[in-house]
This record gives sequence, C-alpha cells and structure tokens, in this order.
Amino acid sequence: MDNNGIIPCRPGERATLRVRSLEPYSSEFTSGQIGVLADIAEQFGSGFVHVTPRQTVEIPHIDRAALEGIMELLNKEGLYTGSSGTYLRNVAACSRWCLYNAIPMSNLAYKLNNLHADVALPGKTNISLSGCDFSCVRSRTSDIGVISRAEIELTDRKCKKCTLCVKEPLGCQVDAIRITDNGVIIDTDKCVRCGFCSNICRPGTISVQFRSFDIFVGGRGGIKPGEAVFYKRIQTEEEVIAEIARILGRYSKKAHEGERIGDMMERLGIKALEE
Repeated sequence: MDNNGIIPCRPGERATLRVRSLEPYSSEFTSGQIGVLADIAEQFGSGFVHVTPRQTVEIPHIDRAALEGIMELLNKEGLYTGSSGTYLRNVAACSRWCLYNAIPMSNLAYKLNNLHADVALPGKTNISLSGCDFSCVRSRTSDIGVISRAEIELTDRKCKKCTLCVKEPLGCQVDAIRITDNGVIIDTDKCVRCGFCSNICRPGTISVQFRSFDIFVGGRGGIKPGEAVFYKRIQTEEEVIAEIARILGRYSKKAHEGERIGDMMERLGIKALEE
C-alpha cells in the first residue's frame, strides 16, 4: 500500500480507491458526490463501486495514470482517499434521522474525522458512534466505541393512559414500558436509553433526566472478535472529543507496532489508557 486510501491491485497499473466524505458530512454522501463517484467509476474504473462496513466507498480497477486528475475531481466535492493501512479508519456513525437517537452522532463523527482522518497509528483502529444502545454500527466491537444515552425519569405528572408509549407504531421497541392502574412502570434492565418515549409522552409523565455518552475500548471484529469493555461515562460532546484524543495519544505512545488497542490492553491492562 503506497498511499493512504490507494490500495494496489493486480495488475500493478491498477488500484482501488477507498473514498470518504469529509465535507459536508462524514458518514453521508450528497447527490453531487454520488454523481462524481459514478462518473469516476465509469470513466476510469470498472463501472462499479463498493460500500464498505466503515461507510466509505471503494472504486476498484482505477487506472493509476489517471490518479492526479481523479484526486482533483474528488477533492472539489469534499471527497478524499484514506481509511486504510494503519491510518485511522473512517469514524462511523448511525443515521442522524433515526427516531431512537438519544443524541444524534453524525456531527461528532464529522468532527472526529476531520481531526484524525490522516493520523497513522500503531495498528488498525476503528471508532464507532451509536445514538442508543441498539448500537447499529457495532460500537461494542470497535477499538473505541461511543454510545449516547438518555436517562429516563418519571415525573409527578399523571399518566393519561393514552398508550402511545406501549403500542405500535410509536411504542417502546424493547417492551420496557408497562402501564398499570398505578401509572407507568419502566423496566430499566430492558430500556436502551434512547429517550424516544419522552418525545411522545403527551402529559410529560416520562421525561429525560440527563443525556450522556458511554465510551467503550478494546473491541474488535475480524478473525478473533472481542467485545469492548466499558471505559467511562462522559457528559458532553466536547469531553468525548478530548477523551478520544487522549486515548489515541496513549495508544500511540505505548502500543507495539501492529498492536490494536485491545492487544495493548491485554498486555498492559486498561490502566495504560488511564495514566
């Protein structure tokens, strides 16, 4: 691999381009960007593109002789090659349009990608951001995972038993809410802390007490999958950005070449990230 996001192919005069969007969104593509990707694939590649699990697009079978012109076309649309080798993989976030986001995560992904897109690390590193405990982007099996949460509380406002919070199509997706003669009961073991019930509760019986972010570290997929461990709870997006920068800094300083964060934690313990 001779450049970030430019992956050699056979024969050697061809390459696969791994492309991501840094402007205007980090995990989304505009219609204009999609058009440029299609044009490049048609004119300089095989006519196909491939969507990766990290929310990037790969354009295979690109003629290396055309790379300079292709880069200009990409950059004009806010598209860049990257997310390969030991460079930080694209920071993936779940959809900002999802009803169950305790806190939409695409804005945080945008900031993290622009801060760390070209950072080379000791080993492969994934950062995944989930808007609730459904964890659609697999935050618990990433090197660094962040899950936003809304802590629910019951207020003194009387439940009107409208049943919106328990019946389809808007009711709780994990059946964590029951309406009884004595009012609302929330099963905290089932609750995924998405906070959506507070949005549809007309009398305000269900409310959000506070919102926060849980950080998990050391997970991985692949041939030897492993679940990340809980690291700490953070209150604000700014704190999450600062904490991730600290984690990446400690990882860069203490990991051996080729070690992922989970490997380093097995060798040194989670305290290696805390010092």
